[in-house]
Amino acid sequence: MGRRPVEVSPVRDDLTPLTALWLEAKVDAGTSREVCARALSDGRFAAALRRPGVQAYVATLDGTPVGYTITTDNPFGLSPTPEIAVEQLFVVPDARRHGVAKSLLAAVLSAAERAGCEQVVSNVPTTSREANRFFARLGFGSVVTRRVVATGVLRRRLAPETAETGLELTRRRRSLRQRAFSPSRSA
Repeated sequence: MGRRPVEVSPVRDDLTPLTALWLEAKVDAGTSREVCARALSDGRFAAALRRPGVQAYVATLDGTPVGYTITTDNPFGLSPTPEIAVEQLFVVPDARRHGVAKSLLAAVLSAAERAGCEQVVSNVPTTSREANRFFARLGFGSVVTRRVVATGVLRRRLAPETAETGLELTRRRRSLRQRAFSPSRSA
């Protein structure tokens, strides 16, 4: 018996199937359901999908949504020619290994070729061994490591260190060292 056919469609006006899959992907990746729900309720997700150059596709098996991909035009990538970047690719666990991700990437490839792109770029989480292996098997190579930092953390790290903050840090370190190496006190 052959594989069931996977149907891939671009997302147009009805965001319901994509939204449900996106929520599942984010929760699966460790984001809290509340944070995701806020992004949906305040319209940030829908607004992101309306940006120029953003395209989403949903894959279905037997009429049931089982995966999605979101792409962006990437005119300022590492290539001198335009690229399409796969920003997100997700397949529900029960539908994995049924050709869903390959079907989604085939739709991305068709869009890239229509746009005259010579490369497809993918953002793959470094922690996802399965996803990294999948993309490597398809010929994707590692070009850069994309690092992320919260703006508040970067602001603190870029702030000049004053003599007072340096002295306070030294005091805290000494105090912690003393506590770590001193004999434990019994009550």
